[in-house]
Amino acid sequence: MAAAETRPIDVPTWLRTHYELVDAGLLEEYLDDFAENVELRFGALPPVRGKDAVRAALARGHDAHAMSHEFVNVWEAGTTTIVEFAVTYTYPGGASRTTPVVTILAGPPGAIGSMRIFLDRTVHEGEA
Repeated sequence: MAAAETRPIDVPTWLRTHYELVDAGLLEEYLDDFAENVELRFGALPPVRGKDAVRAALARGHDAHAMSHEFVNVWEAGTTTIVEFAVTYTYPGGASRTTPVVTILAGPPGAIGSMRIFLDRTVHEGEA
């Protein structure tokens, strides 16, 4: 059996920069990538709308755990970007968990109007 072929992942500069800011916890800086009327949805949870509500939702995540996003795949179609990650969440007590995550971003950088994040939330059970 042949070894699995690996290929470099073509990650747009704006996207790599965005997630470097996310991983650094620089919420106010990466919020600049979103439109004022942005909609954020985590899996089956109700969406939150507007930059202020999104700021509050994302701040809760940053308060609960640190994050490290490893790009697995990136697909672009027009102004929609789909990203597959392996995300490691590290909790205040030092425990960490890695889970696959898919994020769909609709809109260009600086005007992203929709962000949908799909992950197995059970990875967080018993944490935080």
